[in-house]
Amino acid sequence: MIDGIVSGYNGSVFAYGATGAGKTYTMLGREDDLGVMGRSVKELFRQIELNSSQREYKLKISYIEVYNEIIRDLLSGSP
Repeated sequence: MIDGIVSGYNGSVFAYGATGAGKTYTMLGREDDLGVMGRSVKELFRQIELNSSQREYKLKISYIEVYNEIIRDLLSGSP
């Protein structure tokens, strides 16, 4: 997916499942064992650094939660 994003395509990751199924751990991981988000962002910036002499990048990231039909922007800082 990261190759596509670096090439200009949008990318999305959805974690869906029952409460307690491990979605948060899978997405975030731990400080010493990154999850999907940490690994993806790390690789994304590595690829951007490798290719920045050939093209210019504009990166936009959203981090949202849908719970009980309520959408929350988890990057906004407001509850």
